[in-house]
Amino acid sequence: MDEGWTRWLLENFGFAYTTVRNDALQAGNLKQKFDCIVFADQQAGSIENGNSAGQMPEEYVGGLGGKGADALKEFAAAGGSLVFLNGATDYALSRLGIAAKNVTARVDPNEFYSPGSLLNVTLDTSSPLAYGVPAELAIWSEHSPAWDTQLPAVARYPDSGLLASGWLVGEKVIAGRAALLDAPLGAGHVILFGMRPQYRAQSYLTFKLFFNALVLP
Repeated sequence: MDEGWTRWLLENFGFAYTTVRNDALQAGNLKQKFDCIVFADQQAGSIENGNSAGQMPEEYVGGLGGKGADALKEFAAAGGSLVFLNGATDYALSRLGIAAKNVTARVDPNEFYSPGSLLNVTLDTSSPLAYGVPAELAIWSEHSPAWDTQLPAVARYPDSGLLASGWLVGEKVIAGRAALLDAPLGAGHVILFGMRPQYRAQSYLTFKLFFNALVLP
C-alpha cells in the first residue's frame, strides 16, 4: 500500500520512475539505470525474504537475499542514492551495515507508542535534504524508528515537547534521537527516514524532504 501511495505522489509531482523487482535488482549494474532507489515502508525481513513459495504467484515469491544486498551496496558505492522509508530502514541497518541503533526496536508498547502522530523535529538546514524546508517542523510518526548514532542527523527530536498532535507514550525513548539520516556508503548515500514523509500523499509538510532525497547529487 505504501508503495502505491509513493508511486501516486511521484506521478502527480512529475517524477519519472520505474518499478524494480527482485530479479532486476539482483542482476546488478544498477547505477547504469538508476540515480535513486526507494524502498517504501516495509519490514526488513519482508524485503530480505519476501513471500514463501505457494503463498503468491511465482513472480511475487522470494526477496532480495544476499545477492540483492550486494547489488545495493555496489549501487551506492558507485554514487547511487538508496532511500528507505520508515520500517524499511531496519533493512539498511541489518543488511547494508549502516552504523545506527534503532532505539524503538522491541520496546514494550507501554514504554513507547506512537501509532500515528505528528511529532516535532529540528532540521540541519545546511543539509541538501533540508533545502527549502524550515528549521522546525512536524513529521508523521507511525511505529517509526529513531536512532542513536554518530552519523550526521538531518532531523532530530528535541529533548522535550515532542508531541505536536495525536498520541505519544514515552517521549523520553526518542528524545534527542535522530529521525532522518544521510549515511555515506562509498560515493553514494543511504538515506533513512524515521517517519513517513509521503504518508498517503497527505503529509505535504515533509514532501520536500523526500523529493530532495530523490535528486541528491
